[in-house]
This record gives sequence, C-alpha cells and structure tokens, in this order.
Amino acid sequence: MQCKIDKKLEDVLLCRELFVSLHKVLLMERIDRTLYTRRIKSLLGKGEAIVLTGHRRAGKSCILECLYTLLTKEGNVLYLDMEDPDNSGITSFEQLNAWIKEHLVADKHNYLLIDEVQEIAGFEKTLRYWVKQSGMDIVVTGSNAMMLSSDIANAFAGRYMRIHIHSLSYSEYLQFNALQPSDESLSSYLYWGGLPFLTNIAVEDTRSRTDYLGSIYDTIFVKDIVIRKQIRNAPIVDNLIRFIADNTGKIFSSSSIVKYLKGKEVSVSSNTIADYMNSLCDTYMIDRVRRYDIKGKKVFEQQDKYYFEDLGLRNYLCRDKRLLDVEKLLENAVYLKLVRDGYEVYVGQLDGKEIDFVARRGDEVVYYQVALHITNDDTYEREFGNLKKIKDNYPKYVVTMDKMALMINDSGIKVISVSDFLL
Repeated sequence: MQCKIDKKLEDVLLCRELFVSLHKVLLMERIDRTLYTRRIKSLLGKGEAIVLTGHRRAGKSCILECLYTLLTKEGNVLYLDMEDPDNSGITSFEQLNAWIKEHLVADKHNYLLIDEVQEIAGFEKTLRYWVKQSGMDIVVTGSNAMMLSSDIANAFAGRYMRIHIHSLSYSEYLQFNALQPSDESLSSYLYWGGLPFLTNIAVEDTRSRTDYLGSIYDTIFVKDIVIRKQIRNAPIVDNLIRFIADNTGKIFSSSSIVKYLKGKEVSVSSNTIADYMNSLCDTYMIDRVRRYDIKGKKVFEQQDKYYFEDLGLRNYLCRDKRLLDVEKLLENAVYLKLVRDGYEVYVGQLDGKEIDFVARRGDEVVYYQVALHITNDDTYEREFGNLKKIKDNYPKYVVTMDKMALMINDSGIKVISVSDFLL
C-alpha cells in the first residue's frame, strides 16, 4: 500500500508542478479580489500577523500579489515567494531574519508578505519577534498540510488574525470570465465551481478542466490527508470523500457511514470514521455544518451536514451525476455565499422540521430555504410551511430557480432568485 501511495504522490507532484508553472505563466494580469484585499488592509496596524488560509488553489497567492501592488504605494514591501527558485537559499529562521534585516527601510512603514511560509524551517521563531516590532505588518500564506488552525495558533502564540480565502464567488466568477448574469452563466458556475485558474482553460475544453480539478483533488488527498494524517487505509478515505460528495446537504452521522461501508463489506469503527471526517474538514475542502435547535437555542453534537468549499471539486467526485444534482449544488452555493458574507451557518431544526440554513452574524439572524422548483403543494408546504412555524420576527427567505415562484407573497416570507441572491 505504501508503494502505491509513493507512486501516486510522485505523479501528483509532477502534475501539480506543471499546473503551478502554467498558473504563473498565464495569470500575468491579476484581478484584485477586493473583498479580501480591502479586509486585509483594514486589519493592518493591529500588531498581529495576518494568516491567509483556504483550500489549495483558491487564490491565496494571487491575493498576496495584489496586496503587494497596493501596499507599494504606502510603504516598503518585503515580498518573499517561497515557490520561487531564487529564494531556495532561505531555508531557516536565521536566514529569514537576515533577509528581513537586509530589506528593511528604517524611515518607512514595512510590510512583510511571505507566500508558502512553511517552506522556512522554524519561521515562527523569526515572525514572533517581528510581529511585535512597531512599523511592521506581516501577512503570510501557507500550505494546508502545514498551516491548519492548531498549527497557526502555536506558531504565532495567539498574535494573529486568520482570513479564510474561498474560491470565486458567483460575482467574481462573472468578473474573471467577462460574463454577464444569465441562466447559462449560473449553470457554468454551478458546474465548474470557482477555482481561479480555470479561467485560463476554455469552457469547451472539458477534458483539461476535469484533469485540472482532478490534480487539485489528488494533491489534497495525498499531501493534506494521507501523508499528513498518516492514513494507512487510503481507499476507505477516498470512498468516504465520494460518499460525502454524493450526499452533499444530507444529514448523516459516523455510525450511518459505518453501516454504509459494512454493506460494501468494509469494516471500520465509528471513531475511525469520525477521525477521518475531522481530517477532511482540516483540509478546508469540506465544511461541517451543525444542526441548531431553533426553539431550544442550542447546537446538536451529532448528525451534521457537509458542504464543499468549491463546487467544481465536488462535481469532479460526482461527475457521472452532476447534471442530476442541481438542487444539491444550489444549496451548496447558497451556503458558500452566506459564509463568505461572514455568517455562522447552521441547519435549523424545529419540531421535527428542517430549515435549510440558520444564518447568524452578531445579533442578526436570517432563515433560508433552498428549492429548485416550487411546483406542487408538498414542495410549497415544505419550503414555506416550515418557515411559517418559526414564531420570531427575523427575516425569512426562499431561494429558488423557479421564476414563477418569485410572485409569491406569504406571511412576509420573501422569495428571491438564486442568481439575485448570489449576486
């Protein structure tokens, strides 16, 4: 088994380096993702490092490059790309410290930007010192395999702020691809997802686009899961990811997965499955969404829902079914919009009924149901009836692709089209 993993790793790394090279060649003109660069700039000067996290190829490096361009107008920028061979000599925290001292400008504000900071052994020893110095701001990105939440907290001893970078939103997808809002544009976004590099591959070149998504998945699977977590039974984890993809937006528990695998003559414990699920969420590829008791105001600890951080990666794993899974994709897209907007998102439970999303942000609470169509009484009752059972006065929405349903006005529940909501 280890030989197979080693061979797969070799193939994955070769493929990854090819796409990295193409990425650097083709994306010469950076599109500023202002949602992130403005937020990063607003947090500078707080005396804490800023760490950009997110799944692979979501655009962390490009955002750092856009930030470099913006900050050169305001001070001295020390930019270090650790994937650049010219920087291969900086391998230790001592060498990093010497490089910083060499490039500092005493009479200017200094901004230290490091891409793939984990390539420098003991980088935290140097950065913990510099983050405390006046006149210095630090922004770094790191590989998922080395920069998970617990690692970041330890590296910066609590003196950091984390900004999670998502793949392109629908509005960014339109901007990157020079598209206007339309049914075709929305379908393309739901089908291919928002990895920025796909902009450089023609939509009609489905093979290359699929191969690219496959290379990203393989890299996450091998480097961030199998190697980092020292998984011995990799096929079970691969099957688990594909099970989650096929059941996007459905409630299930570790024990239900154990029963599913048992039906395939695979024996594994609930605890092992729970550990695997945690590992998958650590990669930032998959998000766990807890259930929330609307009446009791408490979060349940079992039977969660899972959504993918990128629709294209999810569809790659279900490529025989993605044309049939539009409702799952809509629900996943609505979830992503809510978390990008800064909401804590839960699955609502009320007297045995389900509310797709309870979105909370400070004192703000909003309820959402997501429906492909509202074509019969059963669907209407499920989407509107469940919302009407909630007796508080917080806003309630039904998000749908059913244009006829936009005319419905029932008990103050607002109906909005998916395209308008995502924009």
